[in-house]
Amino acid sequence: MYKIVVDRTHSLIRLDMEGMLSPAEADRLVADLIARITAERMSSYALIIDVSRCPVQAQDMIAAMRGHLGGMKNARAVAVVAGSMLVRLQLQRIFDQPFTRIANSYDEARAWVLSGQEPRRPLP
Repeated sequence: MYKIVVDRTHSLIRLDMEGMLSPAEADRLVADLIARITAERMSSYALIIDVSRCPVQAQDMIAAMRGHLGGMKNARAVAVVAGSMLVRLQLQRIFDQPFTRIANSYDEARAWVLSGQEPRRPLP
């Protein structure tokens, strides 16, 4: 399950996700996200993906998401809000671009994508 919210004032897209996703659901999510970006005519945007309510995902879904990341060419910054340490470790394998950060909260993610303020590192 997911929800896409657009903040045109800040050219910011928030994607809230929860639960397990299949590769087909990941494909549909990315198609919906791209359609929304296109409809909003956003040539450049920041993206916050909140997966804090998601468990560790299956490897086939992770592979599907990794394949879709190349299509997000107009994203100037991406922040992913992680819940658990295991989810964070899984995310680090997918989101390794220099314009991507993993955050502990929505506020940290927003500070990164809008002002470049680095998120705190979690304690080991």
